[in-house]
Amino acid sequence: MKNTLKYILFLGLGAALLWFSFRNQNLLLLGESLKSANYYWVALSVLVSIFAHWLRALRWKMLFEPIGYQPKTTHTFYAVMIGYLANLAFPRMGEVSRCAVLNKTDNMPISTLIGTVVVERIIDVIFLLGLGLLAILILYKEINVFVFENFIAPLFTKLNSAVGLIIPAIGIAFVFGILFFFLRKKIKTWHITQKINAFTLSLKKGLLSALQLKNRLRFFGLSIGIWACYLLATYLCFFAIPATSQLSMAVGLFVMVAGGIGMSAPVQGGIGAFEAAVSISLLVFSIKENDGLSYAAISHGSQILSILVVGSISLFFVFLIKRKQA
Repeated sequence: MKNTLKYILFLGLGAALLWFSFRNQNLLLLGESLKSANYYWVALSVLVSIFAHWLRALRWKMLFEPIGYQPKTTHTFYAVMIGYLANLAFPRMGEVSRCAVLNKTDNMPISTLIGTVVVERIIDVIFLLGLGLLAILILYKEINVFVFENFIAPLFTKLNSAVGLIIPAIGIAFVFGILFFFLRKKIKTWHITQKINAFTLSLKKGLLSALQLKNRLRFFGLSIGIWACYLLATYLCFFAIPATSQLSMAVGLFVMVAGGIGMSAPVQGGIGAFEAAVSISLLVFSIKENDGLSYAAISHGSQILSILVVGSISLFFVFLIKRKQA
């Protein structure tokens, strides 16, 4: 019952995000944009993404070496794809599902497998944060103009019209500062503070685990390869519609990071969250919201379709493997 309620809640959240993204859009115009898209570039983007999944399978396999397991690369690839497939049904189910697959095909303990998935996810978070910072540094001018025009300038306008509130606001900030100084030891015991500290510690542990691998260069090379493929897949999809065809690879980096943040939302397959994050990121570069949503729908829709196809094929092959082992 509890899992059913969670499923409905996450599905409702995804639906709400989709509605929020498309609520003021001309759906007929969006449909025409999707019909006229150049799906040659979309197909190339999908192929690059599938190759990224293969690299992910190779990288995951490397994490088994220190603990004495050597599953076939095809088995780890099937597990990765089935994990993505499971995420379309229930958020975060993918991590458990891919561990369950290797438990069935190679008799590996799930507890050990989950540990490797945690390390892999931590490395991905580090890369996402690093690439996000790089994107901001490269595109600082465009991002700065967008933030100033849409957030800072309107804020100053509101402050000018409410100048009488500035002194009370400073007073309130001063009081909060004093409270923080005297309660700083107690704040350390708060649940959210402990969560942040635990997350920071897990990032450190994950990085140290990767650094302890025998072939560290290959591991980080595969990690770079995975994210390079994600970037290339994002960039290739730009050419699918005229509105985004002139955007640079640097913009692709920013959009990829935004999409990655959207995909981390607790909704099935990032549906709704991805579209919202990507369309908003494209607004920074003067891409109309309708065109941004067209791009997001094409990019995300094609990835979901590829996961449904390759994930289902992977399920079939895992079934055959289990049948042979029986």
